[in-house]
Amino acid sequence: MKKHLTKKFAVLFALLLVVSLAVFPATTTAGQTTNQEKAMDFMEKALSGNIDLSKYTTTLTMDSTLSGIRPPDGYNVEDLSYSLSSENSELTLGISIENGVITGCRLYLLEGQAITNKPYTNMYDAVTDFLKAYQSYTNIDSNNLIQMLNNVDLTKNATITQENTKLTINSIVFGRDYFTNFKWEHIINNAAYTKLDITFYDTYLLRSVIDTRKLYTIGDTSINVSMEKAIDIALEGLKSYSYEMPDGSIVSNFKVSKENVSATLETAPFDYELRPYWDVRMLLDEVYPGNIFALSAFIFANTGEIIEYGNMGMGGIYYDNTADGANLTDNAASPAPNLNMLIVGIAIVAVITVVTTGILITKKKQK
Repeated sequence: MKKHLTKKFAVLFALLLVVSLAVFPATTTAGQTTNQEKAMDFMEKALSGNIDLSKYTTTLTMDSTLSGIRPPDGYNVEDLSYSLSSENSELTLGISIENGVITGCRLYLLEGQAITNKPYTNMYDAVTDFLKAYQSYTNIDSNNLIQMLNNVDLTKNATITQENTKLTINSIVFGRDYFTNFKWEHIINNAAYTKLDITFYDTYLLRSVIDTRKLYTIGDTSINVSMEKAIDIALEGLKSYSYEMPDGSIVSNFKVSKENVSATLETAPFDYELRPYWDVRMLLDEVYPGNIFALSAFIFANTGEIIEYGNMGMGGIYYDNTADGANLTDNAASPAPNLNMLIVGIAIVAVITVVTTGILITKKKQK
């Protein structure tokens, strides 16, 4: 089997390297003009639920595209950055559009006091006002999300589940800033699928939105493989798993005690369809070449098929995605879906950070 080796050394360095190889300035095309129009529509219809945009001058400051770092073909994220200026305050707004779908925004207060659409004195009014405007913009019924806020103290951390929706409220301190995060997740068989995640400053100004409800579809949600079975599958497949070092030497025959193995049920998109899988973490009895102290195995929760193994090392993560002994089922003719998207998700956050701080390094897209 031909092996494609992906080496991830120091995590932050690797992420920035991915960014520098995958991000390039967007050229002016009709499609990107459409995305800018979508962004303006988002501002006028959704953000108006919190910010008085009539008091600001809006200027597009950056338009960049991230593509080509994970399947499926045609994967494309466009990040638009805007300056919002008024006499008394200045903000930076970032909007992400993935394959034509607005998936989120980030709002940074740079100077002064932000002008909201009305004076807020409590978090409940700020959140519900935004949700009502956002519901109108998305045409996705959010009444149940709003209703879940009615009987909870929004100043305290809490987790509430009603039917298939889980609300998590967390207070966050970052430097000198205080935030409150609200995350609604669609739960099926104890696994979290699509979500709406919004964060507010303690001044009741919107900080960020992440919304995957229109981006992903939900695939087969059945859990036919128990956690114990997933661990057994991972340990059995480990017998034939190996990885290659830069000098060409092969590392195999891993020793791991079952009591040092854990598994969590997660979901991830495969060609934009969310599917459940077991993330099995195996702490090794000793440190192996490359400073590898643990291994992970990703296993579909409905079929038991091993997606891939990953190496967890000190100072970074080393993956060999097509190592012998991956134990794929016979009907898996095409390469297994690559869960490096979990790393890529962090890289996208890195892109956002770099873009908004004005230190974006760009290179031409490499073939």
